[in-house]
Parts: sequence; C-alpha cells; structure tokens
Amino acid sequence: MIKVQSEGYALPIQKALVDILEKELSTLESITGDFVIINFKDPSYSNETGGFHPVEVMLNAAGEIQYITDFVYTGVDLVKELDFAFSAGVLEQMGMVYPIEQAWELFPIWQENFCIYYSNHVFNVSITQC
Repeated sequence: MIKVQSEGYALPIQKALVDILEKELSTLESITGDFVIINFKDPSYSNETGGFHPVEVMLNAAGEIQYITDFVYTGVDLVKELDFAFSAGVLEQMGMVYPIEQAWELFPIWQENFCIYYSNHVFNVSITQC
C-alpha cells in the first residue's frame, strides 16, 4: 500500500485528507503503476441539479500528492474549477494560474469541506493505476 506523504508541500495537508486517501488506497491489492488516480464522484451531480463537485487526486508511487482537482459544470461542460498542482507549484482557478502558495487560505477550507462531504458518503470512489 502507498503511504501518503503529508509533509513537504507548499500548503499543509490535513491528517483527515491523508486518512481518506490511505483508506481508499488500501482497497488495492497491489500497486502496479507509477501513479494512482483516485476519483471521487457524486453520482447525482449534474449541471441541472447541482450536487457535490467531482474531485480527482493523483499520487506518485512514493505517496506524494501530485495534484488535487475539483471539477464543476459551466453550462454543459465539466471543467477544472480548482487545480492544486503540487508537483508544478501552481494553483489553477477557473483558467487563471497562480503560485500555489496563494491558496494558503483557500486550500484548508477546500480540504475541510471535502472531508465532510466524504464522511457523509456522497461520493462513489474509483481508482486507476497508470
């Protein structure tokens, strides 16, 4: 199993988020690729009714978070709303790119909300190895 790294990032990673990622990774029998992508999807989320945004998290084989992306519908298209690209050191917010350190207020709020949504079982989770 991959042990998720919680230190060494430009933004603090909450233990609750690490616990969620490790719980989902523990469902894998083995790690076969260089990267693991975990997708969290609210099956009822749509552009008509709303719901909880889909989230994608990529980790490398060493357990380092490469990115966390939160998607949103804009009209009929599902697009990146927030992309915390730790490996690139940038935050992308609705097409604008900033140094990731500028998310120092936003990221803790996003993490807290995501962890609450997860604990309320709103997501279906799938994992892809690549």
